[in-house]
Amino acid sequence: MPRAKKRSDGRYRAQIYLGRDDAGKKQYKNIYAKTPAELKEKETAVRLQIGRGLDVLSQRDSFAQWADDWLRVKSAAEITDKQKANYERGVKAWKEALAGFEIGQIRADDIERSLVEMQENGYAARTVNFYRSTIRQIMQRAVGRVIPSNPVDLVQLTQPTQKAEQRRALTAEEQQWIWDTPHRAQPVAAIMMLAGLRRGELAALTWADIDLKERTIIVNKTIEYPPNEPPRLRHLTKSAAGMRTVDIPQRLADYMSKMPRDNMLVIHSAKGVVMSECAWLSLWGGYMRLLNIKYGTRTPADMERMKKPGQRKFDMTIPHITLHWLRHTFCTLLYLAGVDVVQACAQMGHADVTTTLKIYTHLDAIHKRKSVDKLDLYLSDSQNQTTKSK
Repeated sequence: MPRAKKRSDGRYRAQIYLGRDDAGKKQYKNIYAKTPAELKEKETAVRLQIGRGLDVLSQRDSFAQWADDWLRVKSAAEITDKQKANYERGVKAWKEALAGFEIGQIRADDIERSLVEMQENGYAARTVNFYRSTIRQIMQRAVGRVIPSNPVDLVQLTQPTQKAEQRRALTAEEQQWIWDTPHRAQPVAAIMMLAGLRRGELAALTWADIDLKERTIIVNKTIEYPPNEPPRLRHLTKSAAGMRTVDIPQRLADYMSKMPRDNMLVIHSAKGVVMSECAWLSLWGGYMRLLNIKYGTRTPADMERMKKPGQRKFDMTIPHITLHWLRHTFCTLLYLAGVDVVQACAQMGHADVTTTLKIYTHLDAIHKRKSVDKLDLYLSDSQNQTTKSK
């Protein structure tokens, strides 16, 4: 290494010779530091990186360039339009947050600062995790090429204090509400509850996909709902694992055998076409209102409204059941039926068995607590029997 030179701005500079480029021109890596000792330390670090095969010159590439390259790779894969739009949104956000950064400059603190700001601005935990996953994947492409490790691995975030969106299975009573309340949305609830289909998968389901004799539903396509665009059919599910054959229980087969086959689609709008976002909102909103009227408790405000003529909109006093709750119910029923986690993963169409395992682990904890309750009841009964015998 040539002797360190002090610049007019007070910093020390040194150059490391890297060889010649394709045109035969000599290439150097410039290093800057405030003191000769710091310069020596930086020089050692750079030489270690070169020894590992890292392209130290490419560390000056802009982060935006690496982010765009990652997005092109993602877009070339077989992903849905919704996933692509999400990735585009994530890349746009990070290019704004790290504008002007070189790929080799980015540190864990830079990333952590942006994620914490998202939390402070009220972003949902799921959204923050998505942005964290996006930046991690972008930086991972540079690991082993131009940077030695992924700075995202050093990011530490505290869990937000706000309560996460509750996603649960329907209780036995709520499931019975579905069976006891006929409505245009009842088939939606029944199929999602006992087959675990996603909304887009159900919207694309045709009668040709169903074999009631064998009690199977073939899931091999989905309806996407791009923002501000009409629904779009794709012969591709959310992930490769989503392409599956679901084994349905006899109860659902019997129910579906009585459904009218007045359309190629199993679930369709009132006009007989593919369900739109508005059609879903209207259909499910109407069902929730009916369930609320039938099973809800009338509030004092409702009692006053009933004294006046005209249409009434009652306060919602039952849980706001979501379509995801129905799918979660299917997974819970698989657990209660003793279906192993690998088979449940296949039936649910989860891309990773870890997702199913989290649900099963949570249910395990609940049922273990119930087992302890049974022990308490047993001990209580034993004590009462002992007391009586005395």
